[in-house]
Amino acid sequence: MRQFQSRQQQHQQPVQEPVRPSAHVPARAVTAQDVENETLDRAAALWTTRRIRSFFLLLEQPSRTTQR
Repeated sequence: MRQFQSRQQQHQQPVQEPVRPSAHVPARAVTAQDVENETLDRAAALWTTRRIRSFFLLLEQPSRTTQR
């Protein structure tokens, strides 16, 4: 009986709303390092995307076996 009552009490606790992270993180100015990091991230993503596309293009090509 006690287990049943304690389970009911656990379920009756109010649900707290999720807290936005921005409410706890102090705002700071964007620095030149932040801009450079963003640029490098984009360049790396573009390079990776091109490598992946090239890989799939190679897979789609018919094999170049010589037939005699």
